[in-house]
Amino acid sequence: MAPISLTFPDGNKRSYEAGVTPAEVAASIAPSLAKASISAMVDGKHWDLQWPIHADATIALNTMKDDVPALELIRHDLAHIMARAVQEIWPDVKVTIGPVRDYGWFYDFDREEPFTPEDLGQIEARMKQIINARDPVRTEVWPREKAVEYYRGRQEPFKLELIDRIPEGEDLRMYWHGNWQDLCRGPHLQHTGQVPADAFKLTHVAGAYWLGDASRPMLQRIYGVAFKNRDDLKAHLTMLEEAAKRDHRKLGREMELFHLQEEAPGMVFWHPNGWTIYRQLEDYMRGRLRQAGYKEIKTPQVVDRVLWEKSGHWEAYRENMFIVEVDEEGAKEKRINALKPMNCPCHVQVFNQGLKSYRDLPLRLAEFGSCHRYESSGSMHGLMRVRGFTQDDAHIFCTEDQIESECAGFIRLLSSVYK
Repeated sequence: MAPISLTFPDGNKRSYEAGVTPAEVAASIAPSLAKASISAMVDGKHWDLQWPIHADATIALNTMKDDVPALELIRHDLAHIMARAVQEIWPDVKVTIGPVRDYGWFYDFDREEPFTPEDLGQIEARMKQIINARDPVRTEVWPREKAVEYYRGRQEPFKLELIDRIPEGEDLRMYWHGNWQDLCRGPHLQHTGQVPADAFKLTHVAGAYWLGDASRPMLQRIYGVAFKNRDDLKAHLTMLEEAAKRDHRKLGREMELFHLQEEAPGMVFWHPNGWTIYRQLEDYMRGRLRQAGYKEIKTPQVVDRVLWEKSGHWEAYRENMFIVEVDEEGAKEKRINALKPMNCPCHVQVFNQGLKSYRDLPLRLAEFGSCHRYESSGSMHGLMRVRGFTQDDAHIFCTEDQIESECAGFIRLLSSVYK
């Protein structure tokens, strides 16, 4: 093979045969570096030590001292190790996907019986056995037909669907953690023993629709957190315990501020104490907006679909809107309306009324607009994600040469409010 040139972070260049792997590059420099390396950055992309490099590139070798790639690999490998543990304990469970997320990872499983807290403890114990076994991690690129045949034989319908979603011509990469195999882009560590066995914890189980689609099967999602060492894990778990004590849903009940209930999912029942605070905040913002030259308006909550079609919301956002059908007296068919999910089109209607001159600009319209959005049940969270809310909203109508000054004025207003 023709030689390629690899440029290191210090600017030094070395020549290698095309197809060399980062593992081989590390070994060519020093045995200690080969042992310490966990992955590489090749032309700025996170690169598995086993992946070949076919052209001139920049390269930097990562070790456990490099927090970002190290944590990504630890958490990604733990997702695979957890899935392996689950299928070793319950062979009939079907696997789906297991991405890295903030502080950890999750993996979705198709299982008839719900996972219990005792199950999580059993899974953790098996994961530690897999880590202590120091099983090798290896990877191969497979042709599509071979991958389909493999997962069809194992009766893994979710993996088959994932393969269908991968564009033709794109690599189908397989990874093995020991003898357990998964379809995965990578990268990964080089053996399970590189994962710190005392620095992870499975935290909870939640329901999740396959690919986030409410019309698809409901799966069980197991969440985990992981760090580079036990002290970092302990600090994170302590932080979660303290945050739970301050959970706004808990405080809302204890202080009699508000509550939510199943008969009105995502809608808030404000109690006198909470509504008093709410009104004070609203009055404060009303005064600040008035000082900043905003004119308060009020627009309808129920608006005909015609307006939403004109604005583009009907096509792009209809599935997240509450639809209202009305039998108009004497009409041949029902009139289709929607609760407004946002205020923008209605504010434009106010602006469109009457003749406007450049002398009327800038025109700053503000509204405490009642909006409703059909959020999925799994995405709602106390007051942070609801279906019914009041949007402190405003729109500025101005000339082109007023844009810069209006933006600067709004930023000053926003900054002063939050300071």
